[in-house]
Amino acid sequence: MQISEVRLKKREGDSRFLASGSITFEGQFVVSGIKVMRSNEGHLFVAYPSWKNSDGEYKDVCFPMTKTLREDITTQVLAKYEEL
Repeated sequence: MQISEVRLKKREGDSRFLASGSITFEGQFVVSGIKVMRSNEGHLFVAYPSWKNSDGEYKDVCFPMTKTLREDITTQVLAKYEEL
């Protein structure tokens, strides 16, 4: 599954939640609600759309099933963030 487009918009005023947007796969499937986040240690990472369950835990709505796809998404999303 190839990523054909990454769209991001920077967020201001939050040191952890840096950007949000969407990823398009092969021009046919869009995942909205991805986020670029900063960890407590200062590393950037990609967070996927999620919902909060009754225990207060966040559960991802969608996520990559393979390490290769996760790495590809992370690389392309963070590269797009650096362009902003």
